[in-house]
Amino acid sequence: MKFFLKTFGCQINNYDSIKIIKFLKKKFFYTKVLNFDILIINTCSVREFCQKKIFFFLKKNTFFSFLNILTGCSSNIFFNIFLKKHYINIILNINCFFFTIFLIYMFYFYKCKQIFFIDYFKKNNNLNILKNNFYIVIMEGCNKYCSYCIIPYTRGRELYFDFFKIFKEIFFFKLNIKEIYFFGQNVNSYKYFLKNKLINFYFLIEILYEFYYNFKFYYITSNFKNLNFNLKFYKKIESLHLPLQSGSNIILKFMKRNYKFNSYKNLIYYIKNNFSMFNFNTDIIICFPGENNNYFNKTLISIEKVLFDKSYVFIYNIRSYTSSIFFFNNIKIILKKKRFIKLSLNLKNNIHYINKIIINKIIYCIFKNIFLIYNNFYFSYLYLKVLIFL
Repeated sequence: MKFFLKTFGCQINNYDSIKIIKFLKKKFFYTKVLNFDILIINTCSVREFCQKKIFFFLKKNTFFSFLNILTGCSSNIFFNIFLKKHYINIILNINCFFFTIFLIYMFYFYKCKQIFFIDYFKKNNNLNILKNNFYIVIMEGCNKYCSYCIIPYTRGRELYFDFFKIFKEIFFFKLNIKEIYFFGQNVNSYKYFLKNKLINFYFLIEILYEFYYNFKFYYITSNFKNLNFNLKFYKKIESLHLPLQSGSNIILKFMKRNYKFNSYKNLIYYIKNNFSMFNFNTDIIICFPGENNNYFNKTLISIEKVLFDKSYVFIYNIRSYTSSIFFFNNIKIILKKKRFIKLSLNLKNNIHYINKIIINKIIYCIFKNIFLIYNNFYFSYLYLKVLIFL
């Protein structure tokens, strides 16, 4: 039998899909063309647009001749809709995908639809760490419960992978990599207890840095609440993705972010004063319920003060199960589009200004996937001093 996997959503969903393919290849043959017997749909519900794409895909395509399996974030909370309105045979959450073969047998034996939801990771200590060249998922879930975020309801509470397994994966894979990316829904809240001693995320990075000091470490999906204020840590990394979400303290309070803009700004100034070429990336949500022009202007001022190297801007949309659905959303669509365009233009102007700052400065760059021939030798990674002229 052959199977085909369709993925919706973020990077974590893509890595889950890689894990699914690796597991099912032992039993079935994976195909990238539409000649298959089993269709697996890995879904996401973090963004409303992505969720609409899933329903449109199922509505447009009726796969009656295939065995349809649905998993991912949307399977946990919208399984009733998928069963009633769409032709789905098996629904299960991503944590228990190891039972897929069993559910396929049960479907053909009893000739009825199968639904399977358990918190597999909590009942089994043998946790699998996903790796794909440079990427390692070290935790799943989130305990923050921000008022706009659906992740705690779809991915569950935080679960941390074994420290020794993380170390072992890097040790056996170190010959092929130069960079390590740590992933999770809230990666810097990682915790592991070793004989009553806490190993948090920053201690994990310090240990790995002692062994692999020539590696470059990166991570995303961090939260300001769990941030390390020790300056020595930032010598080991070159960039930091730190979501701001809003420049207004009142909106941050409504979002349940538990920090204020001044404390966020002071940390960035503190790091940039010591490491001038340090990169900061961020997420910004605009048009949150109750955000008037005054609060939006504070967000515009905040990006001018901080000067982010990269920013991801999202327009707020209502998500089921989150507490923000009880807020009165009085912002019209036309105003949302105007604010999005205005913020995007400001961010673009900031990038031009940052580029002017680094003219005639020497910075270190890594050229990936570039193969050069020099004296009959191939070089895939080049660590060079680059003089920038814009």
